[in-house]
Amino acid sequence: MCLREGGYWGLPMRAIALGCAAALVGVLVASLAGCASTSADDAISDVSQGTAATVNGKPVGEKAITDYVATFRSTNALDSTESWGQWLATNEQTPESVRADVIDYYVDELLVRQAAQESDVAVDASEIDAEIDEAKSRFTDENAWASALEQSGLTEETYRETIVEPGLLRQKLQEKVAPGADVSDEAVAQAISENAERYDGARRSSHILFAPGDEAKAQEVLDKITSGELDFADAAKEYSTDAVSAERGGDVGYDVLTTFVDEYADSLSALNEGEVSGLVTSQYGIHIIMCTDIVSIPEEGVSSLDGIPSEIVDHVRMTLSATDSDTAFLAWFDEYRAAADIVVNDMPEDLPYDIDMSPYQQQDLGLPAEGVTDGPEDSGALGATSQGSEPGASDGSGEAPADGEDRPDGSAAEADGE
Repeated sequence: MCLREGGYWGLPMRAIALGCAAALVGVLVASLAGCASTSADDAISDVSQGTAATVNGKPVGEKAITDYVATFRSTNALDSTESWGQWLATNEQTPESVRADVIDYYVDELLVRQAAQESDVAVDASEIDAEIDEAKSRFTDENAWASALEQSGLTEETYRETIVEPGLLRQKLQEKVAPGADVSDEAVAQAISENAERYDGARRSSHILFAPGDEAKAQEVLDKITSGELDFADAAKEYSTDAVSAERGGDVGYDVLTTFVDEYADSLSALNEGEVSGLVTSQYGIHIIMCTDIVSIPEEGVSSLDGIPSEIVDHVRMTLSATDSDTAFLAWFDEYRAAADIVVNDMPEDLPYDIDMSPYQQQDLGLPAEGVTDGPEDSGALGATSQGSEPGASDGSGEAPADGEDRPDGSAAEADGE
């Protein structure tokens, strides 16, 4: 079931629970491309090509399923029968199981909408606007934002209608039916102790960003900082092209809560508290980096939160609460789904993605299959061929990297720290 596990097709639950801005940045160029054209309620219920299923009398159209699969195949270079057949065989899928997975995804989507209506939950346009503004703020400019949308087969309007609004609706429904429990200080301290290797040595930093090629100005400012003539925070406010961090004196938070581009991360890891780097060049420009704090976790762990930065405490507390809420919501939804009247109709003949699997299943067993060429590598899960990790992970490369790496400082707020 897609809502429970993310499945081959749907949004991972953590991405939804943590907000659509993170979902866009983290998954925009990966698993959501297949959802772009068919997630809107009216598209799901288009029965012009037949009815795949009904959910409490509400139809799931066969066209939505076919369009979804077609978009996935196109996005992942699986247009040919050979590549599609090999992909299915490699992932132990069949056209029938693919159809069932996508039907499950849309059944869940309709059930969420029905549950939200019953619970008097709705999303305001202002909430959607705020999410879009937050998502945009994670990119350097409008061109980078537009490029990320284009790579996902989305426009801003379809992003609004098919990702932001449904994600917010599900998030608000979860908050109403399964709010996260209060998390005690003792539970937070235990979680930090159990993950001491992760938090010990975490570094907080500030930076000043200069445009690419502006090395002379960067060196001039660095010389003034190292001589004591210029305060680092004041320099960031005056010179940094990263407007967001400049307002905070260059502060970009702790590396354990953020993903930096490699050049930044490597330079920061070599700094002691209070030290300033030389000029560090990345794809975003030229950085001057200052390490402002290093976290120390005792070998025996922590028994209280004294001395633990509030940002880390808040992050761990939020993660524990969100995990509790996720678990409760999924249990609630399982019961809600079990009580629903769901009817899945037989698979029609001659669907464009329905192919004879016998040649590819034979090849998977090591038997020769005439005319079959090598296909794409095993993607592990349909809808995640280019993702390879949870939302929020990043490899520090690309025009529209995962979870906000298009920020001017090359950082990305972490989606799930535990």
